[in-house]
Amino acid sequence: MAESAKLRLNKVLRELNISLDRAVEYLSSKGHEVEARPTAKITNEVYNVLLDEFQTDRSKKVASKEVGEEKRKEKEAIRQELEKENELKRQKQEEHEVVKAKANLA
Repeated sequence: MAESAKLRLNKVLRELNISLDRAVEYLSSKGHEVEARPTAKITNEVYNVLLDEFQTDRSKKVASKEVGEEKRKEKEAIRQELEKENELKRQKQEEHEVVKAKANLA
């Protein structure tokens, strides 16, 4: 099998964060005919053509993911801080709470 490795187009599309139509149009303009199906297989040569053109989309996806992760961590830290504050308030309230009992003697 001297054939070059093949990749599924949908995997490449997710990696580069581009649509199927955009990839097929670009490859057609560069002279590479690819079926417009996500399950189509492409060669390493075609993958490299896509990679050269859409590398910036890939880096934007990574940057976006990093920003999203940072925001998630910040929200989690704020949530934990609020939970601690609420727990302290509840404990202080319990300390100051007075239990009153009423007894009736017959």
